[in-house]
Amino acid sequence: MKSELVKRGFRWIQAHRWIWAVVAAIALVGAIWWAWDVVASTVGIRQAFHVVSLALRNFAGALGPWGPFLLIIALAVHSILIVFPMEIPTLVAFALYGPFGGVAVVWTGSMLTAAISFMLGRLLGPPVLQRWTSNARVRALVRVVGQLNPFALILLRWVSFIPFDVLNMAFGACQVPVVRFAWTTAIGELVTSFVMALLYRTALHAHWGELVGLVAVLFAVGWGIYWWSGKTHLKRLTAPDDMEA
Repeated sequence: MKSELVKRGFRWIQAHRWIWAVVAAIALVGAIWWAWDVVASTVGIRQAFHVVSLALRNFAGALGPWGPFLLIIALAVHSILIVFPMEIPTLVAFALYGPFGGVAVVWTGSMLTAAISFMLGRLLGPPVLQRWTSNARVRALVRVVGQLNPFALILLRWVSFIPFDVLNMAFGACQVPVVRFAWTTAIGELVTSFVMALLYRTALHAHWGELVGLVAVLFAVGWGIYWWSGKTHLKRLTAPDDMEA
């Protein structure tokens, strides 16, 4: 009886090989979390952040002209290891290369990160979504996200509570066109990079007037995009007829 159960278990695992990827991912995240928890409990979160940032800054600075490539790779790692904070290489880039050089490095790294997570969502998302396609609401949601207009895609880039990689994977899983995803991400991340550069400069030099002005401009632009999207494409996509399929 036990041998039969063992055989069934092996057959089930062979038929569901994706379970190994899930187990490996959980083990990897758990190991990273454990290591971070050990460091945090000994030197503290802020100190750990500072230690990692300082080490990355010294290493990138020692590489000379190759330093930006290291930071771009560090940003791209975030698309696979989500627990690795993007803020560390971002702040290092601004500290080493100034606002404009930092924006170039951060924007390039963010685009690479977005491309990786988007392709992961495009490859792995459809098989997962097929399990819920019998639900009309899920089908409608996938269709709405896949047909979002460019203004809505850019606006979603500025919604801070949506994780960057999760958003990219969702766009990939819902089959957002590649070209539309690429250029809207480029614009959205360029604006975000400039905002972060200004925040870094404000933190160093206390130019709070510039920060308040930028926040006001971004709020006005974001509201304008939201109004335009609701007036045109989004309203048509979320009409009752689309939800009845």
